[in-house]
Amino acid sequence: MTTAPRNPAEPLIPLPEKTPAALRIAVAQLDPSAVATFDRQWDEAMRQARDEYTLTPPRAFVEKWASWVGIARFPERLARFRECERIVSESGDRTARRAAAAELAALLAQAEANAA
Repeated sequence: MTTAPRNPAEPLIPLPEKTPAALRIAVAQLDPSAVATFDRQWDEAMRQARDEYTLTPPRAFVEKWASWVGIARFPERLARFRECERIVSESGDRTARRAAAAELAALLAQAEANAA
């Protein structure tokens, strides 16, 4: 049995809720190798929240990973994001770095808007 080709405009997974548990499941589905980083950063956010008596670190953690999931749900978007990161970090062309940085910001803004 064959499956129909995937529509590149469609996400790999549905948009998860903006909760640590839902985001962890999404991360595991999209990139199982990223779960260890997710867990380590969650532990650090919670430690910092306890030490500083503030909810800011876990909130920032959720926002960061919601954006990550928002990008990774679309393979083409993720590929472009990674290519822009590569350009920013490796290119000797200042104009190319600036254009790639602006595109990174636009991709993040789009992911954040979709997750809102």
